[in-house]
Amino acid sequence: MFLLLPGTGDQMVSLLIIVFALVLMLLVIGIALKRVDPLGDVPKWLIPWLAIVEIINNFTKTNIGRRWKHYAPYFLALALSLLFQNICSIFGLVNPTSYMITNAALAIITFFIVQITGIRSLGVKGYLKSFIGPVPALAFIMIPINIISEFALPVSLTLRLTGNIVAGNVISMLVKSFGPATVVVMPLINVYFDLMSGVIQTFVFVILTIIFTSMKIDDNEKIYNND
Repeated sequence: MFLLLPGTGDQMVSLLIIVFALVLMLLVIGIALKRVDPLGDVPKWLIPWLAIVEIINNFTKTNIGRRWKHYAPYFLALALSLLFQNICSIFGLVNPTSYMITNAALAIITFFIVQITGIRSLGVKGYLKSFIGPVPALAFIMIPINIISEFALPVSLTLRLTGNIVAGNVISMLVKSFGPATVVVMPLINVYFDLMSGVIQTFVFVILTIIFTSMKIDDNEKIYNND
């Protein structure tokens, strides 16, 4: 149903606008950073961005370990992209994340990152062995269950994000359908469903991506030291 929602062309236009805006914003920030004195005071405009990067880096270090630098840029890009897609309706755009294919693309990327991480960390033999489970005698049961659970990951991520964003849009439209009387409450509805809910769904998607990736990493690699 979500895949065939009317107006998906508007969602793709919104996605292109968001991508263009993000690229332009990052270029401007990059140019501005070149003028910042590394030994001087931190400009006020840079503090929020440093805070976001620090949060992502710290959480990635804690869960990924010594290879965190390979993953943090993707997690940060995912967070920024999802955040702007989830809250863009505030600026009069249609949420690209109400389009299932958009969310499925992100979920599939997460799926491959998780699987590649498992092979890289455990080796091909260790990765395949993880599907057997701790009791080899139960392999005939555990292998199908574990395979299904791996493929359930992108499906659950896609449906969770799509369902929450579409539900928020539907509720907003229902409130608006009551007419002029909704003028008083619509700002509150927009703040929650367009802003707070968008931030929450971004947080959930990114955190689940990091956690599922972390589950595929050998415990010895999760020991982080400052290098």
